[in-house]
Amino acid sequence: MRKYFIASIAVLFLMSSCEKMQFDDPTTYTLDEAIAATPDYYYKLAAGNFSRALFYANDGYYFGFGMSTLADQTTVTNRVQEWWDFAKEPRARLNNSQSYGGLTHFTYPYSIFYTVNLNANVILEAFEAGEKGVDDQGKDRTNEISAIAYLLKGMSYGYLGAIYDRGIISDKNLGAAGKAEFPNSYKELVEAAASNFDKAIAAANAASSVTLSDFYINVPLDKAGFIKFANSLAARLLASLPRDKAEAQALGATFWNRVLNYANAGFTSDFIASYVSGGFYNYSVYYGLVEAGGGPYLPADIKVAYLADKTGTYPNSYPTNTSVTLGEVVTDDARFKSYFKYTTNFGYLREDRGRNLFSNYKHNRWSQGGSYPNTTTVTGYPNPVFLAEEVRLLRAEAKLWLGDIAGAAAELNAPTAERKSKGGLGDIAATETAVRNTLHYEYAISIDLAGSSINPWSFMRRNDLLQPGTPTEFPIPEQQILLTSEAVYTFGGADYAGAKGKWGEISAASNSSGWKK
Repeated sequence: MRKYFIASIAVLFLMSSCEKMQFDDPTTYTLDEAIAATPDYYYKLAAGNFSRALFYANDGYYFGFGMSTLADQTTVTNRVQEWWDFAKEPRARLNNSQSYGGLTHFTYPYSIFYTVNLNANVILEAFEAGEKGVDDQGKDRTNEISAIAYLLKGMSYGYLGAIYDRGIISDKNLGAAGKAEFPNSYKELVEAAASNFDKAIAAANAASSVTLSDFYINVPLDKAGFIKFANSLAARLLASLPRDKAEAQALGATFWNRVLNYANAGFTSDFIASYVSGGFYNYSVYYGLVEAGGGPYLPADIKVAYLADKTGTYPNSYPTNTSVTLGEVVTDDARFKSYFKYTTNFGYLREDRGRNLFSNYKHNRWSQGGSYPNTTTVTGYPNPVFLAEEVRLLRAEAKLWLGDIAGAAAELNAPTAERKSKGGLGDIAATETAVRNTLHYEYAISIDLAGSSINPWSFMRRNDLLQPGTPTEFPIPEQQILLTSEAVYTFGGADYAGAKGKWGEISAASNSSGWKK
């Protein structure tokens, strides 16, 4: 009998410990029993895992704001989820312990994306064996469900490779049988992601139609939109491979042309989901908008205002003199006052945990104000899923790595570029320095929390902008490592700046790195 499993954090190794599961738990269906009881089983399985993957790619609680603080996009002294540990300066070493109060930073993305991957395998193995995927009306949607399953695998491997230093490429329902360790590097995981995105695009092209709203009720993409989504995700996640600038340069023209090709086929307009009950909402934006104690719960880091300042006088660290409160930033960017809200109320920020971490700004772009300052889960509320501007930035950055500085500048100077059309900013010079500075600024201002949990952390690491000692990747959670012969390990910390990982990659930003320099 075929068993169906919803994977937990430990399931990957439960499944890899033997060739066949022989559990007779009366509370679980066999796969055959599930299909007999639910003819549209594969359709529902694709829908459930698509909503899971898309929601947690924009996580705003369990791990997303840890990455946001590592990138100095958000600041916090709150010890909920031990967020403060990720904001500390000098940088602290990651605590990869089962007893750690913030362990979900490591366990949650691991669990989420491996679960999604293994459930996508259930679908694809069945289809390879000749089974069909029908919807709740009995309509054959095998190609469409296949496209979503491959998209799920692309997302899973892509985010796992972007976040962790290693993992397991598991393309069978029973996992990596016989493998006791984590043999695959982050590079192999990201490459596996790209391969699955290609398969998703091919399956979508073979489908007569794609209606994503049938799989996640307020996600309004048709076949053409799905293909743009897959290409956009592929560009984002492939670009997220390098751990520092040297690695990004060493990847060479072939690699960055692939990123450019994906981006060229990506979104040209914003992918927005209007909230309905039970539908998608951007979890990072949701938490970023919260006001508590009269001030922002998770403020925008001082970096944001520092980059927007046109006077050259705004500090890159908050004054420790308690009698000093910074005023509003002076900027030419017409977007700034609506995207970020100035306040003199420091909310949950605590001086005994470092006044240097303070900020006078909150994330505010997607706030509807009025009666809804603390939520995006109101019917009709616009929730960003993937912004076209991120695709533009990926195109510009790919051209930068390819040495096409003029082409990169032209992307950023286009009349439709948000910095021009909404910000009213002038053209930048066609120089490497101007392009790099503008890319950094736009990731901080125009993308902010609207990208995914890995933005702008992954952008900053591949451009040597993270503060010294900032981890460039996460370790496999201790509770998973203990099931193998590998030793428990971790990354980061100011004393480990420039340290290298298992594959020779930079695992903690070097002392020559950092936007403050």
